[in-house]
Amino acid sequence: MLKVCLERFSKINRDTIFALSTNIEEFSKIMPKYFKSLEITSLSDSELFVSEEINFLGFSIRVKTKHRIFPPNLHEIYILSGPLRNSVFSEKYEEFKNGTKVTININLEFNGFAKLFSFFGFFLERKINKVMDEFIISCEKQSFKFKSKSWH
Repeated sequence: MLKVCLERFSKINRDTIFALSTNIEEFSKIMPKYFKSLEITSLSDSELFVSEEINFLGFSIRVKTKHRIFPPNLHEIYILSGPLRNSVFSEKYEEFKNGTKVTININLEFNGFAKLFSFFGFFLERKINKVMDEFIISCEKQSFKFKSKSWH
């Protein structure tokens, strides 16, 4: 298992970045390089089951996930199938005067061929950090687009 804790600060407010990150149907527009498709297969009050096509490290995989969303600040993702089955991503959004602190705790479980990647923890952690930086930048760009549209 690889455990990674990521912390970033975004200049956009908590409610906006939380809404962007939990809008499952539109998330592939925020991170198209990594998320090729996300299809909600079932939902309840605070849980969504999603079929996802993800691209990471040059591999494209299909996984089933469970998303638990607790507005205004907690989003948990459980990978239910595929080579990262039993992995968990826990996202927390803390409101500050000038923006939002985003903390993502990741527990990666490696199964099947993915066990080979467990030996490259440092490399994986660097790649995950890069994706986190891209996530914050993408959300800030999307936020600006939404604000621009609302001014017209």
